[in-house]
Amino acid sequence: MKRLRVGVVGLGMGREHIKSYRTHPQAEVIAIAEPNVERRDTVGNEFDIKARYESIDAMLADNELDVVSIVTPNKFHKAMTIQALEAGCHVLCEKPMAMSVAESREMLEVSRRTGKRLM
Repeated sequence: MKRLRVGVVGLGMGREHIKSYRTHPQAEVIAIAEPNVERRDTVGNEFDIKARYESIDAMLADNELDVVSIVTPNKFHKAMTIQALEAGCHVLCEKPMAMSVAESREMLEVSRRTGKRLM
């Protein structure tokens, strides 16, 4: 059975996403991205995640991920979601989804265009 390769961006609440993924037998968090180096190292050490990045750009460039959890401040959701979708990843985006209805619609359009799920 293939395990889904997961990346998590934002390790405040993202830490809780990692805990949840670890309970699922078909998911494995293989990469994390967080600009705060202390938080990144603390969470990486806690969950034994070797691939640690300062940005989603570096994480997506260096890994073949199936799923990305976007768990950042709301103002970053749209750009990061679109970036992950266009990189070929399904996206789980923390709520609220975006800063406006227009941003949400744009995210959904990219999801449809790429054939990747957005939750």
